[in-house]
Amino acid sequence: MSLRRIFDQRLEQLRFSILTMAELVDDEMTTAIRALERKDLALAQEVFAMDERVNAIRYQNERTALLLISTQQPMAKDARFILASLFMNVILERMGDKAKSIAKAIPHILLRPNLTIPPELYEMASSGQAMLRDAMHAYASEDAELALRVASEDDTVDELYGQAFFSVLARLAKTKKPDKVEAIYELMRIARDLERFADYATDLAERVDFMVTGQLAEINVEEWEDVRTAGGGQGTTSTDEKEQAT
Repeated sequence: MSLRRIFDQRLEQLRFSILTMAELVDDEMTTAIRALERKDLALAQEVFAMDERVNAIRYQNERTALLLISTQQPMAKDARFILASLFMNVILERMGDKAKSIAKAIPHILLRPNLTIPPELYEMASSGQAMLRDAMHAYASEDAELALRVASEDDTVDELYGQAFFSVLARLAKTKKPDKVEAIYELMRIARDLERFADYATDLAERVDFMVTGQLAEINVEEWEDVRTAGGGQGTTSTDEKEQAT
C-alpha cells in the first residue's frame, strides 16, 4: 500500500473519530437535559460517564493528528483539515463540559424539587444541538455555506438566553429562602451553559469555513462574504480565545 493511501486512510479515521465524538457530545447534552427535566440524579451520573468517553476520544484524536503532522508533513488542504479537526476536537470537548455542568446542577435543583424549569432552557438546548449537528454535517461534507447557516442560528439562542435570564432574575428577586435562591441560581447558570454551547457550535462552523476556504475569521453573518472577498485571514478572536482571556 502506498504512503499516500495510508495517509488518506488516517485522514478518514480522524474525520470519523471527530464525527463520532460530536455524536457522543450530542447524546451527552440530550441526557443532561432529560436529567434536568426529570430531576433525575441517575441520569445525571450517566452524563459524567459519557463525558469521560468524550475526553478519551479527544486525546486519541490529538495523537492521531500529531502523528499525521509529524510523519507526513501535509500541505495545503490536508493541513487545513488536520488543523481544523484539532481545533474542533477541543471545542467538542468543551461542549461536553457544558453538558456535564448542567448535570452537576441537578443536586442543587433538587433542593426545591417542585421548581419549574423555564421552557426557554429546553428550546436553547434543542437549538444548540441542531447547530452542532449542522456544523458537523458541514464538516463531513465540506460545506462552507451550511457553516454560515449554523452561525446565523446563534442569534435565536441569544434571544432565548435573554428571556431565560430575566425570567430567572425575577424569581430571585421574589424569594429570600436560601435553598430556593441556590436552586434558582442554578437555572441561571444552566442558561449560561446552553448559551455557551451554541457559541461553541458557531466556533465549529468557523473551523469548517477555514478548512474549506482557508479563511480564518470570526463569523459575522452580514460581513462574512466581505471578509472572503477581501481575502481577510487575520479575523478577530474566536469564542474559545475570548473565554481564555477573561
